[in-house]
Amino acid sequence: MANIETKFLGLNLSSPIIVGSSGLTGKTGSIRKLEESGAGAVVLKSLFEEQILAGIAHETRKGGVVYGQADIDDYIAFYERKHSINDYMDLIRDAKKAVSIPVIASINAASDKEWQAICVDLDKAGADALQLNLFVSPFDVSVAGEGIEETYVSIVRKVKTLTSLPLSVKIGPYFTNIGNLVSRLSEAGAEAVVLFNRYASPDMDVQKMSIKSAPARSDETEYRSSLRWTALLSPLVKTDFAGATGIYDAITAVKFLLAGAKVVEVVSTVYKNGEKRIREMNEGISMWMDEKSFISINDFLGKLSADNSADTAGLERVQYMKKFGDI
Repeated sequence: MANIETKFLGLNLSSPIIVGSSGLTGKTGSIRKLEESGAGAVVLKSLFEEQILAGIAHETRKGGVVYGQADIDDYIAFYERKHSINDYMDLIRDAKKAVSIPVIASINAASDKEWQAICVDLDKAGADALQLNLFVSPFDVSVAGEGIEETYVSIVRKVKTLTSLPLSVKIGPYFTNIGNLVSRLSEAGAEAVVLFNRYASPDMDVQKMSIKSAPARSDETEYRSSLRWTALLSPLVKTDFAGATGIYDAITAVKFLLAGAKVVEVVSTVYKNGEKRIREMNEGISMWMDEKSFISINDFLGKLSADNSADTAGLERVQYMKKFGDI
């Protein structure tokens, strides 16, 4: 029988399936159900930087875009009322009492302001690790990309001076050189990088002539960019990798393990299919391993990453040739 145990952020996990930060991980009762369904760990529903700074940021009150959605003012105000920082610490403590799987705290941050002091309290509350979901606004055309990337690195450095918690950083794909940034984040102290965050996107209602939000959940086709960069970077950067976005089933999870990811984070598939999908993914991974005669995940981890694949060019290629070209 295949052993699907793995290690991520120095934590021993019974499964490579982690349930990502979401409403699924915002209450102790639902977290307990996720453990019963076979989740290897949970990332708690996120605190926002604005909450930690004890108020809504000035630019948010004025309607500035911070996380890429026009209604953030109302959302943060609602979240501010419903979820205080003390409530979050209680959630960590209660979750740790209720389950035996690792409980990873989560913060959504957009700047390197002095919100990092909260990390000390996260540690005291008993969190097993911390995930930073970072999105530094790139919408000011006067700010160069180098400055934005340096903010990411600065945040990680500051957090690592304040807490001994293992740290993962979840980023988006919108960088000139993702590999360079991931390397710098690792050097700054990040023990893991999650590729990639799926940000809110706008759409337009042409009848009402207004901006609206696009669907929040990923679909099964959205994993490939994360898969490419996991396979390319996992042999190059000495940090743990986690795959995210569009991971709906066991076979897609196996692809990420072959690419070099230690774990995958899932949310949309659990919303769509229920907690039972976690067990189905665990069983599917185990069945695939038995078919291939692999006893443990380490037996095939990274087998198709850039340094092990016979077709590294296939991972790097971004322009179509045979399909749409004249050859």
